[in-house]
Amino acid sequence: MSDAPKMSGPCSGFRVVEFGSMISAPLTGQILADMGADVIKVEPAEGDPMRNVGPFHKGMGALFMAVNRHKKSVVLNLKESADLTVARDLINSADVLVHNFRPGVIERLGLGHEELKKSNPSLIYASISGFGPSGPYVSKPAYDHVLQGMTGVMYAQGRGLEPQPIRNLLVDKSTATVTASAILGALLSRERNGGEGQRIDASLLNAFSWFGLTDNIGNFTFRTPGAQTTPPLDTHHPVPVADGWIIGHIQTDAQFVSACRLFEREDLLEDEDYRTSPQRIAKNGDMWRELGREAVKMKRGDILKRAEAVSVALGPIYTLDEFFEDPQVRNNEVFVDFEDAEFGVIRQMNFPVSFEKSTIDVRARAPLLGEHTEQVLMNLSIAT
Repeated sequence: MSDAPKMSGPCSGFRVVEFGSMISAPLTGQILADMGADVIKVEPAEGDPMRNVGPFHKGMGALFMAVNRHKKSVVLNLKESADLTVARDLINSADVLVHNFRPGVIERLGLGHEELKKSNPSLIYASISGFGPSGPYVSKPAYDHVLQGMTGVMYAQGRGLEPQPIRNLLVDKSTATVTASAILGALLSRERNGGEGQRIDASLLNAFSWFGLTDNIGNFTFRTPGAQTTPPLDTHHPVPVADGWIIGHIQTDAQFVSACRLFEREDLLEDEDYRTSPQRIAKNGDMWRELGREAVKMKRGDILKRAEAVSVALGPIYTLDEFFEDPQVRNNEVFVDFEDAEFGVIRQMNFPVSFEKSTIDVRARAPLLGEHTEQVLMNLSIAT
């Protein structure tokens, strides 16, 4: 990360109040915080439950650290009228409220959109829920793997046979990304429409259906009876080599010819099963298994050098240790290590986009529980 003079982030000057727990709302808040917004995370006395997920260092959970940097933590008991008043004052000072309470909970606290817009009509009110603000599942709990199962993505992972989960919190992360984008859109709309705020409703169901199924609904796209359907693409085939694994993609005839020569399987060029691209797609697994018969005798580094020379799309399958040592990863500063006075050296994934005229600096830790309560409340009392 460059040590050049820092410019303000693109969201500097905006205040965000976050009532967030677990991943979806906290990551939404962090995206805005990374871009310079002043994000105040309101927590109960026991803290966000994600604080209790290890591994830990000096009481700080790694996953909590990963999705809560740059924020200020304020502890409030929303069952107490005095703290509820403070929460309302905080929201009245904010540009954005983001929360992931279950539908109805925040309204019962008197912090619903209809109530809050009376005192802060410019507020962007972003609500994240599992299934949306209405419907038969409105009260159901929702977690990442539950939504993976419901959306059909697990069967796509299992190639239509045994369902396979994606062992990654993609539902929560895709929802946070979509919600942050929607908040930025609402802020732009507010600027263009006389300062009027609005409510945003995001759900894990809708966000992940869009994220996970856009490229998986080909056979459901054309609804006219008789429209063509095809088997799902089956192009993900790890190939073992002498010292690890690789994965690649062969699309064109030229790429197939080059791959056959690279893996010393020119005999496949005469195989009737692999003459055309549609044939190779239909028998993609068989094709890679054939190429892999020779690949298993070769070193990964040698294969990748030869592949680059002949423009065959091959890449390594890394362990995490290997990923962090990759020269392109380091060149792009995909991750950042920095020294923190409290926790020592911390590694964070970097913000994925750079701006020409704004600075994004992720070198900040997550807050301790209630670390900024006194400071925020003092500043609030002075401002009001």
